[in-house]
Amino acid sequence: MRLVPLATVAGASPTPTAAEIGYKAARLAAALRAGLPVLPGIVVPVSEGRRVMGAGADAVRERGLGAGRVAVLAQALDPALIDELTDAVAALGGRVIVRSSSPLEGDGRWAGAFSSVTGVEREDVASAVRSCWASAFAVDPLRRLEGCGLGLEALKLALLVQPEIGPEAGGVARATEDDVLVEGVRGHPGALLSGWAEGDWARVRLPDAATDPDGGLAGLIGPRTLADVARLAGQVWAELGDDVIEWAAGAGQVWLLQSLRSAPDNRGAGPAMPMPTGGLRVAGRPAAAGTAAGPLVACWPHETGAKDCRGAIVLVDRPVPALAPLLFGARGVIARAGAASSHLAEVARSLGVPMVVGCHTETVTGPNPAFGAWFATIDGGTGDVVLTPA
Repeated sequence: MRLVPLATVAGASPTPTAAEIGYKAARLAAALRAGLPVLPGIVVPVSEGRRVMGAGADAVRERGLGAGRVAVLAQALDPALIDELTDAVAALGGRVIVRSSSPLEGDGRWAGAFSSVTGVEREDVASAVRSCWASAFAVDPLRRLEGCGLGLEALKLALLVQPEIGPEAGGVARATEDDVLVEGVRGHPGALLSGWAEGDWARVRLPDAATDPDGGLAGLIGPRTLADVARLAGQVWAELGDDVIEWAAGAGQVWLLQSLRSAPDNRGAGPAMPMPTGGLRVAGRPAAAGTAAGPLVACWPHETGAKDCRGAIVLVDRPVPALAPLLFGARGVIARAGAASSHLAEVARSLGVPMVVGCHTETVTGPNPAFGAWFATIDGGTGDVVLTPA
């Protein structure tokens, strides 16, 4: 058997490592072993994708960045592997999600780098598996490799096949010793994580699950679901030491989709930069702590390289994951929309790049500010932004 049930992984001794099954699958196996609510699943180990991923890496070396995805999608899968995958889909209810699980995902700089495929049925599963492997050779992951100083050999990808539940709500929760900050949306959490939805939030104190009156998430998803999410985040932190979870509520249960340990504070020990007393102030929402200042440069996915944003405050419409390579050269980020729980914000925190979301700078600069026409100072811990003409 090439595929391994997640429950078998959880009970194995020694337990397979993230290098063998990817970080996501490894953490979910640990959660399952601790008795936490994890959907059943089947793991496709890193070793199963080695040949196909190797073909993609060879194509990039020989023909450039655009060749890797094409090479992976052209690879034929072993018929025996396809048979096992088809049986796995049937065993999981006939409709599944195929999720990427990379050893790199324990590093927050890789948040949102790899794709998952939803709505997969038996006849689609081989194509879905190839699509996930091919996602490793999109421009975003390849540029992140460069920013991290890694070679193509670091692109390894396991997969996790789980039943698709059609969640009623989902999001992210961050636990501390005293409380849990929960962010969420109605429906699937993918829109929140990928920067296309803002959702709402609530701060829940543990262990009594009392809710901060400032947040509105209880009205969006219901107080019982909110309390269940907070308790789950507290349990994950206590059992696994992971302080960040992705969650989904469906089928009468709050499920753990992923857990990780948040990025360390990479801002250094120096004093915070004071905010200017002059200039034009625009309010946003905090996303990644720290202060920074620089020329304001409007950017879009794949349009500008990290080297062109070096020393700049990058202005984006939405915090979509494909913008991550820009952050390796930026001093700070302003997003007009999106949430602090987006994958791009996790990348910013991991790189020590201050970030503000929900900041409508166009009220001052107009919709398309000229390159370097404005100087921006931001405080990612408060959401404050000050703009001055350059």
